[in-house]
Amino acid sequence: MRLSLGKNKSIKRKVGLFIAANSWSTTTGYPKQNNALNKQLSIKLKHLEALVYENISVGSTSYLDIDGNWLEDIVKKFHGYEEPDEKDSLMGYCKVFLRNKKSSGVAKSTVKKYFTIVRKLEAYEESISAKLLVKDVDLEFYEDFKEFLRETEKLSMNTIGRYLKFVKTICLDAGKNGVEVSDQLAYFKGFTVDAPFVTLSFQELEKIKEAKLEEGKYIITRDWLLIGCYTGQRVSDLLRMSNKMIQKIQGFEFIVLKQEKTGKLIQVPIHPEVRKILGSRDGKFPPCLSKNMDSNKVLFNRYLKDLCKMSGIIELAEGNLLDEETGHTELGQYPKYKLVSSHICRRSFATNFYGDPKYPTPLLMNITGHSTERRFLGYIGKKSIDYSLQLAKIWRDNEE
Repeated sequence: MRLSLGKNKSIKRKVGLFIAANSWSTTTGYPKQNNALNKQLSIKLKHLEALVYENISVGSTSYLDIDGNWLEDIVKKFHGYEEPDEKDSLMGYCKVFLRNKKSSGVAKSTVKKYFTIVRKLEAYEESISAKLLVKDVDLEFYEDFKEFLRETEKLSMNTIGRYLKFVKTICLDAGKNGVEVSDQLAYFKGFTVDAPFVTLSFQELEKIKEAKLEEGKYIITRDWLLIGCYTGQRVSDLLRMSNKMIQKIQGFEFIVLKQEKTGKLIQVPIHPEVRKILGSRDGKFPPCLSKNMDSNKVLFNRYLKDLCKMSGIIELAEGNLLDEETGHTELGQYPKYKLVSSHICRRSFATNFYGDPKYPTPLLMNITGHSTERRFLGYIGKKSIDYSLQLAKIWRDNEE
């Protein structure tokens, strides 16, 4: 179809109808009237033409509003095609979901994760040149999206498993709100892959404390690392600690903060090692490595590896490390300093103090913010039997 709107404006679009070339009349611009099918096709085309003129007269106040997309929409309307409701499309419902999460008081870090996943879904749609509906999230999508995250986005399997779980959460939410979902969604599973992790023992922390450092950035990094290993907080909470958070309760000093991820109020007694660091800095926490919190985390992670290397934390340890050639994380034996990241603070705290009769697990959970013993033990790689063994050892020591 060609729609002429003046000397300088002519629009063309396909109309979605087909005819053999020798059955078309170039004189009339319609099918030849030599059989019933051609006559029916002529009637269809005239109805389409009438619909275009009708919409020009009542649907637009200016020819400036009419373009190729406008004409294409008329053709779709003619064929009875309707755009799916925003909530029926995967990306459309993702927008609804994100709006609801932002307004429901969910932790900012959780909302940020959902935004990241939605961006991955957008990238996936671009890679397949298609717009998906919520009901398209089935087992075929599951396998294809998993492959996309692994090969194109170069994500670790644990991250992929977590993203797939979040995608299912979004679709289940859509189902609760009347959006059609796939019958296969029930079999759509997130997953975790057991991965080795490293911690810093008390002996290794002593080596780091005694290391001769000259550059200020490494001294700051060391102080934050030690504070982290004796407070058990995530880096998002650790690096925003300030003197304003210190409170005195019944003669004891605590760092009182609301965890960014969980929203839990945590009261961390100030350990003697933390008190030494604050004392060496006139009672203040170390300065930030950057004014921007995200940059602060990046620099802390970067300097942490250098710090551990300079401190002699170089023995081989099992872990996952990014292979720059393949773009994938690979399990292997690597110098320990290469496996260190900011999360080592919280995990070292939990691991180092666990198992000591002076520090019952519930006390440690109160500091780390874990809601169940099962989660806490899984976090440090222990099983329930380890907790029972701890009690057995206490009873044995009491007998002796």
